[in-house]
Amino acid sequence: MTLLTPKQREEIIRRRGTKSDKTEKKSRIDSLEIHHKDRNPHNNDPKNLRVLTKKEHDELHKRAGD
Repeated sequence: MTLLTPKQREEIIRRRGTKSDKTEKKSRIDSLEIHHKDRNPHNNDPKNLRVLTKKEHDELHKRAGD
């Protein structure tokens, strides 16, 4: 698999209702990010992807020591 393009990223976020998978709060598309659960940016299986706010995504990686 390949890395997500900006268009694919936006499509995934729109399909998820432009909201965080963690809090289910709606946000602007440009404030949401895609997190790969297995940390492999090439694994774009929908089950491996989470939509998070930038803050949630940063906190997740900080806790993991990234």
